[in-house]
Amino acid sequence: MLRLVSISAALILTGCATSTDPENANIYGGPFGNNVTGNEHGVIIGNVWNEMDAFPVAERFCGQYGKAAKHKSTQGYRASFDCV
Repeated sequence: MLRLVSISAALILTGCATSTDPENANIYGGPFGNNVTGNEHGVIIGNVWNEMDAFPVAERFCGQYGKAAKHKSTQGYRASFDCV
């Protein structure tokens, strides 16, 4: 029983960790993280309050393709960036 509780606690805490992998972003450290979808041309970061919070994730994502992020638009809780 103690082992099951320990494993469950470890899994819960792992879900709260901030990742350096842009596709597993968790900007605010909450239980749900951020949705990151894109390709070498651009990226959309979901579940963000503003584009400045999403910018570091977009930079890491675009950096995978040797490009930099340029803010395109923000609609609701989604920020869009071009990879240039």
